[in-house]
Amino acid sequence: MNGLSKTYFTLEPIVLQSINTIPDRDLTHLMYSYSVRGVGNPELHKAFESRLEEIVGRLDYPSMFNAIYYMLFTENTNEKIWRQIVDNTIN
Repeated sequence: MNGLSKTYFTLEPIVLQSINTIPDRDLTHLMYSYSVRGVGNPELHKAFESRLEEIVGRLDYPSMFNAIYYMLFTENTNEKIWRQIVDNTIN
């Protein structure tokens, strides 16, 4: 991992502002990056979760990897997202 945790906090407003226009794979890379470091404000993670609910059913393999690890690292128990992850994996 590159960069300092401070960099991630500095980028948060930009990520939040453009969260709905970030391509799916890029978004999951961001989600993974924030979660593996254990950084990000609750508002950011709430936005990540909300966006993930919208896109999880159409993610490709690398994006699913990022999404699953995001869910694990943040100890997220959102059953709707987990169910979509399982369904997407089966399909």
